[in-house]
Order: sequence, then C-alpha cells, then structure tokens
Amino acid sequence: MCKNTSTKVILNWYEVKGNSLVGEEAVQNMTADDILKLFETPFWNNLYHCWAVNRSHIATLQKNVPHKIDTKKYSYFVEIYKIS
Repeated sequence: MCKNTSTKVILNWYEVKGNSLVGEEAVQNMTADDILKLFETPFWNNLYHCWAVNRSHIATLQKNVPHKIDTKKYSYFVEIYKIS
C-alpha cells in the first residue's frame, strides 16, 4: 500500500516526565513498508500513522538512527507521514 507514495519515517523522543518533545530525526535505510513489518500493523489511513517503540523494536531502529536510544530517559515513537 505504501509502495506508490512518498513517505517520511521519523523517530521522535519525548521526556518521560513532562511529555515535551526533545528531538526527532529521520529513520535511515527503512521504508514505510519496513516499519509496517517491524510494528506488525497496517498503514490504516495512507496519510499518517504513529507507533510507540517498545523493546522489540529498539535493535532494528538503533541501526538506522544516530541518536542513542535510551528508554530510561525518553519515550519513543515512530511516525510515518505521506509527503505531498
């Protein structure tokens, strides 16, 4: 479903206490389809979707972002946006 659309895959991290956005960066070398497989979920609206990162996702994501993932310090989410 995502193959014919341009998408942007972003890792966001938020304060665990306070919920403020701390940073974000593009996830390199992973397509929207790769993310859908990693999170085992459909791209339900073809425009935007967001998933909370859990332990099972960290190893794969860490290989594709420079930010050192630290779940004790931050809460993480992966977002996919359709680029118009």
